[in-house]
Amino acid sequence: MAKKDNFEEYAQLEEYASQEDISRIKTELVTCPDLNNSLSGTIIELSKNYAKSILITSPEMIVDNQGLIFDAFVFSAANYVAQAAINKEYSVLIGSKCFFYAPLKLGDILELEAHALFDDSSKKREVKIIGYVSEIKVFEANLQIVTMDDHIFKLKRPPSSTIKQEAKANEKETSANANPEAMAATLMASMGK
Repeated sequence: MAKKDNFEEYAQLEEYASQEDISRIKTELVTCPDLNNSLSGTIIELSKNYAKSILITSPEMIVDNQGLIFDAFVFSAANYVAQAAINKEYSVLIGSKCFFYAPLKLGDILELEAHALFDDSSKKREVKIIGYVSEIKVFEANLQIVTMDDHIFKLKRPPSSTIKQEAKANEKETSANANPEAMAATLMASMGK
């Protein structure tokens, strides 16, 4: 994005929150620290189990010469504001139910509010998100998010060699079951004959 575009985006954001408030919120936010806010929105309000964001549509988001915004950017912004409402360092989206009531076009400003449900000590959380453009509801979703004690890529998995051995064993068993002669040979071998 060019500097001119950044200036225009900041000027539009200033209508919703001051740069000081946005900077303060950014320091309080522990989720998604490296997310590109130009594509997923900016958090402008943050409190326990609540977040509000603004997504300013840009030319990078359009899918045709009419200025239609690709709906995946709306979903990304909804996921981000939901993660912010929970505001845990390690959390992952595991499910969603979304309704897109109206399309966005270039120049629209989407306001999203997220309310996290259930006790904040729960590992599985549900977050309700509602999105508005000029006070018209255009989006609604329920997202299920799981929080973890460590990064998802650091979770222990079985060694890949064990997985490959199990796959080969299952493959032999499947092919033996499909072929009666091979099944008989496998059975005879297991009986020591």
